[in-house]
Amino acid sequence: MLNVNKLNFLLLYFCLLSTAIAAPVVSEKIIFLNEDGINYVRYDTTRTNHKTYDIWFKKVKNKVSEQHLKDFLYLYPNEHKWDSTTHSSYDLMRIASGSYATLVQGKLLYNSEINVGSDGVYTYTNWDGKTKTPDNHFGIWNKPDVFSHLVYAWVFPNNFNIISYTANRKGDWVKRNNTITFYGKKVNDLVFTIKYQSRSNPIYKKLLKALNQQKQIQLEQDSKGVKITLAATVLFSSGKSKLSVGGKAILRTLSNALSKHKDIKIVIEGHSDNISIKGDLVKKYKTNWELSSARSLTVLHFIAAHKVAESQLEARAHGSNQPIASNDTQQGRAKNRRIEIMVMSTKK
Repeated sequence: MLNVNKLNFLLLYFCLLSTAIAAPVVSEKIIFLNEDGINYVRYDTTRTNHKTYDIWFKKVKNKVSEQHLKDFLYLYPNEHKWDSTTHSSYDLMRIASGSYATLVQGKLLYNSEINVGSDGVYTYTNWDGKTKTPDNHFGIWNKPDVFSHLVYAWVFPNNFNIISYTANRKGDWVKRNNTITFYGKKVNDLVFTIKYQSRSNPIYKKLLKALNQQKQIQLEQDSKGVKITLAATVLFSSGKSKLSVGGKAILRTLSNALSKHKDIKIVIEGHSDNISIKGDLVKKYKTNWELSSARSLTVLHFIAAHKVAESQLEARAHGSNQPIASNDTQQGRAKNRRIEIMVMSTKK
């Protein structure tokens, strides 16, 4: 029995090895969304009469099997074995039970699972519309049995309005307070599309419209304010702290959007990967601390020169100490080289 859940696009495969005899399969998936609209905690449980259940993880280079559980907060039963040889592309975690439960923390990925329009509407879907398994399954699915009962719920924080929610299979939707739940019977290959929008934070909406969700710029919001994450390559050349022409244009747009707000504080944080400074650059930046500090100060001075009061600005440097991705891959290191700008209200 194989069940695919693509909520965090890690292509986590759930496989229950059993005979092909049809049996009841009851599954519940509950997503607790954070106030930023992107991060979440997800509770999954599946109950069957089968004897074993395998959870499939796509192999990652230089990653040992147990590292797949780094985002797991809870796993039941806690008895499992790893099989990394049966399949060349997957590590299998073999659970000694036909029923299981997990609690996982994750983050929705821009331009694959989640998109945010200039109107501030978040649109989530759990399938890209084309990827299928060799036996033609997609979305959330189970094999050889269909789901006898599937419950799929989203719990929203109070700073979001729920706009719409649809499924490609028949079922009952129930909305209670700020929670939506889909109840399906005898269903398989499920695709959900959910739309929601921030109730407040006019600065977030203003920045979203101004920056127009450019590919290497991410906006997130929570109870503290709005966080803008810019890839280092958007602002600087490799190993440099001088702003590029494109970087100046982006920061000019950002400064113009913020300059009229006198009741905000802007904190600029420089981050790097863990690759040591080498060659001639060592003469200027001894470590990643110096480089991340120089970059955050460069951004601060540029914003200050564009009608934002210096008293509203603060610069910080973290070097490689706060990675958001693995430094073991080129793609991960690129994500870690970034500038984060936090815009917070000072209203009491």
